[in-house]
Amino acid sequence: MAEDSSSHSTPVPVAAWLAARPDVETVVVATPDVNGVLRGKAVPRARAEKIDAGGAAVPLSMPTVDFIGEEIPGCREVLATGDGDIFVHRVPRPPFVSAADPATAIVLTDMAWPDGRPVETACRHILQSVVADYAAAGLRPVAALEVEFYLYDPARPGLHLPRHPLTGREMFGRDPCHVQEFEVFGPFFRDIRSACAAADVEVTGYGSENGTGMFEVNLGHTADVMKAADDLTILRLMIRDVARRHGFGATFMPRPFEGLDGAGLHLHFSVLDAAGRNIFDDGTPAGSAALGHAVAGILHRAPEMQLVMAPHYSSYRRLAGNAYAPTMLAWGHDNRFLPIRIPGGPAAARRIEHRIGGADANPYLLTALVLRAALDGIGAATPPPPPVAGAPNDGAFATVPTAMPEAIARFRDSDWVRGAIPPLFHEAYVAAKQQEHDRLAAHVSQFEIDIFRDRI
Repeated sequence: MAEDSSSHSTPVPVAAWLAARPDVETVVVATPDVNGVLRGKAVPRARAEKIDAGGAAVPLSMPTVDFIGEEIPGCREVLATGDGDIFVHRVPRPPFVSAADPATAIVLTDMAWPDGRPVETACRHILQSVVADYAAAGLRPVAALEVEFYLYDPARPGLHLPRHPLTGREMFGRDPCHVQEFEVFGPFFRDIRSACAAADVEVTGYGSENGTGMFEVNLGHTADVMKAADDLTILRLMIRDVARRHGFGATFMPRPFEGLDGAGLHLHFSVLDAAGRNIFDDGTPAGSAALGHAVAGILHRAPEMQLVMAPHYSSYRRLAGNAYAPTMLAWGHDNRFLPIRIPGGPAAARRIEHRIGGADANPYLLTALVLRAALDGIGAATPPPPPVAGAPNDGAFATVPTAMPEAIARFRDSDWVRGAIPPLFHEAYVAAKQQEHDRLAAHVSQFEIDIFRDRI
């Protein structure tokens, strides 16, 4: 897409922003950890001016934790500094009021050393580096993210489908795109739109998906790719908070319910040249040679970056052959069975949709590695394989790793990955994923006990 819906600019000072919001009592400085989860520190309103001055300090170890907040063992950067303080710096967007607590505001921040050097284990810097490489090549990516999620019933232990807002009974059946879903869940989505608008996040669409209590939210295309990833991070926070207000829980687990579809995080992107022209557009539905080269680059590196697309132990439950969570290394035009789809529509909007990522993926890492692979393909003029029409035969294609140990190994051993992300982040991410895998692989579930205890 050629549109730029970004409104990033130098924001007003936090103190000035607070002056118009007397009900805000607490300000939270938040930054994404290695998994893309926001973590931070709260300061009282009276001390919020420290944020603009770069005086809000957080522990260096804050972003280097695993999926349940356990420290990542042996993180060299943390050990070498004694887990010292890092001063966080605002990203260029206004604070926003929490959708869960109107007395709390959140300021999105980044982590840097006092001399301005980026903290290597802070994931936003990885995407910033990729954007800089596009600029050095005279190019600029335009991106939008969309995410799927499930609602559930938070009043019951475990995980159960949500209760219908009208009947109060547990939901059943699949009603993708049913008009009544928009009517019944209208207040819920109006509150999401309102909370997102107040946080400078543009929601361009939403709908029910092919699962019970499953929905998708689409965000606006922007030529500020950092904002696109920030927007998705904020959106997930807003969805959870608004869901609680409406009596639901919201989860971004990639496949929380057995027998229902997986939830994905899809990246749409095109690339502009120095004159602002979309280099994927050649006036035809097929798209330009540059589009094919970008596709080839992504497919070539997909197995090595699968640990980012499926980052958690539960992520691999989503992956299935002949499904909308495709695993085969193939692409095609307007074909949702494939991991790389070229949507139809006006030629000027010709773009790539990357569909491999799960709803739990870190949007900064996903966007960074997909864009990096695409840029490599463009630079090398790598030819793509032939596009696939219709439902593919999975057995005819190589696939991405569909089990976590293989994904960890491919990511860990990839020279390309090690060149795409800082060494300390690579080290911390691999250690976090191995720790997660080992912890969950060792867990004996009640289901496992029930089926095996008296049978073997």
